Amino acid sequence: MNKKLFIMGAPNAGKSTFLAALWHSINQKDVHTDLTLVKMTGDVNYLYGIGQKWLEVEDLERTVIGQEQESISILLTDGDIELELEFPDLSGETFQNVYENREMSIELKEKIENADALLYFINVDDIHSPEFISDVAPQYRQEGNKIEVRSAGKDDPTQVQIIDLLQAILNIKKKVNLGLVFSAWDLVEATESSDVNLFLKRNMNMLWQYLEANKNVYNTKFWGVSAIGGKIDESERLLEFDEPIKRIKVVNDKMVTSCDLTSIILEMSGEL
Repeated sequence: MNKKLFIMGAPNAGKSTFLAALWHSINQKDVHTDLTLVKMTGDVNYLYGIGQKWLEVEDLERTVIGQEQESISILLTDGDIELELEFPDLSGETFQNVYENREMSIELKEKIENADALLYFINVDDIHSPEFISDVAPQYRQEGNKIEVRSAGKDDPTQVQIIDLLQAILNIKKKVNLGLVFSAWDLVEATESSDVNLFLKRNMNMLWQYLEANKNVYNTKFWGVSAIGGKIDESERLLEFDEPIKRIKVVNDKMVTSCDLTSIILEMSGEL
């Protein structure tokens, strides 16, 4: 079985961290995972590099335009079937520019078109909410005051940008197998319920309504993921784990918790 999973998300969404943690997960032998590595093609040194930084709880350099890994293919197996996945590690600006510039490159269109499923990452600590006029400081609402030039990509609500991108994707694909991954999930669990559906409904209600109203075209699943297991400044605690994979936390939309990132891939593949 040959299926392609395409990773998407804004800058700082957690895509590279997920890939680094996944690379370690499918190479280690101490803890069972649903899928294991058969082989990979692409820049092995890049994967080993980010994997080592993840292992040592170090910050990963953010992927920027011009330094992207556009052809990483990983062949996985569950013992019975083999699943080939394409993980192009693209810059978040690649997707943000679609919203800002109102255009999409032919290369990006083809990647979306050829993908069997899309995995969109959202950093829970970087969700921009809409502002009411009444919430804007009075000095900015007075006539004649100079207003700073705003950036659509940085200042517009996150859920508005995601919905806009999803609508653009519907011009490419008639039906979308979509996985939403909320990264830095440990920050959510520290303050509220670990129910992923409830988090989406409370914090991105417009996106939740959009997906609910369009179930005929979006086959959607949700996960909360802490790929590192905590904050970088908690490295001393995180390095105490005898088996680093156990730092990882994955919570699906049925409230089932594990440390297996490959379970996301297998579950998405099961919908194809």
